[in-house]
Amino acid sequence: MALSVESSSAQHISRLDVLRAAAFLAVFTFHISGSFPFFKLTWTGVFLDYSAWPKETLFLLPVSFGWLGVALFFVLSGFCIHYSTLRRKTAFTTPDFYWRRFLRIYPAYIVCLIVVTILSPWLPIRYFNFWQIASHVLMVHNFFKATFFGLNGVLWSLGVETQFYLLYPLLIYLVHRRMSWSQCLVMALIFNIFFQIYFSLTAEAYAMTPVRTTWSFPLVTWCDWILGACLAEAYVKKEPVFRREGLWLAGSGIMLIIALNIRTLNVQAYLFSSVFFAVLMQRYLSIQAPLNRIERGLVPVGLVSYSLYLWHQPILLLLDEWASAHHLYTTPLRQAFIEVVAGTAFLAPIAVISYYLFEIGAPAWIRAACAKRELAAVADAT
Repeated sequence: MALSVESSSAQHISRLDVLRAAAFLAVFTFHISGSFPFFKLTWTGVFLDYSAWPKETLFLLPVSFGWLGVALFFVLSGFCIHYSTLRRKTAFTTPDFYWRRFLRIYPAYIVCLIVVTILSPWLPIRYFNFWQIASHVLMVHNFFKATFFGLNGVLWSLGVETQFYLLYPLLIYLVHRRMSWSQCLVMALIFNIFFQIYFSLTAEAYAMTPVRTTWSFPLVTWCDWILGACLAEAYVKKEPVFRREGLWLAGSGIMLIIALNIRTLNVQAYLFSSVFFAVLMQRYLSIQAPLNRIERGLVPVGLVSYSLYLWHQPILLLLDEWASAHHLYTTPLRQAFIEVVAGTAFLAPIAVISYYLFEIGAPAWIRAACAKRELAAVADAT
């Protein structure tokens, strides 16, 4: 299968880095707040119970929904992958796409996995054996409850992301041979509804948590990813996906609030948040003005957001173990200060090193080694 696509613009979109930074910071603050026992919302019957949340820290309430940053990551991923395809002047081929995705994702991922495996005695890992490691190496750990949070809790989304990559060539084929983008989106939405109904009949569906194996099943969240690809297609053609942005924003926002607060609808929080974020993305990417000071400050965070995402939870967990052992968490304020300041101090340099060595350096080295080997093979053949 090959598809010729022309580049409409080779310009890097800095606002995508701003959005990546926002998504990471949402997840990062959520994981920090997760270590505070009084920052956990529970269900009382059908509805979410806010009564236990301290009134003096009510302004921090949005932090408890920071896990929705993953939904933004999914929409961004769909946009960036398809936009990258549209920018390429060479033909799209499945092997080439898989190879480029492997080089982009796997080197930094596998290094993080190795380090976390070595550090496993000091991490709160309840289930550790060969399958735990193998499932993460193969990126299928998101399918199993025992390995879902496994070695590094945030890696479940990387498993889903990889499965989206496996589906992408099929999406390209359908769009250019069989179906329109809107039909593909409807098809993915049907998958979402079907599997959510199916999973709702299982016992696990009643354990309402932000993420679990049913939520991470790729055909459930594929519509979120395709929505991002639709935005990229429309962005290149300079056409809006959402023609009445205000209505879409209000409607998806209201449905998101309802889904977050009603237990039986909570399974669709990712879907409504993805639509909400997609509308915001469309509006934000249409802005022609230069980035302001805050946006420019977020761009570097967005550039290294993948490495930040990979490393932040193990660092926070190790920091928690060390601080608790030394009785440093005497007050919630002191705990927050230590986690934010010390966590950032450790995370920032590690993420930068990971970015330059394993996101940029390792793929370049692998490509050079492969090119050298091909040249040697050609020389031997002649």
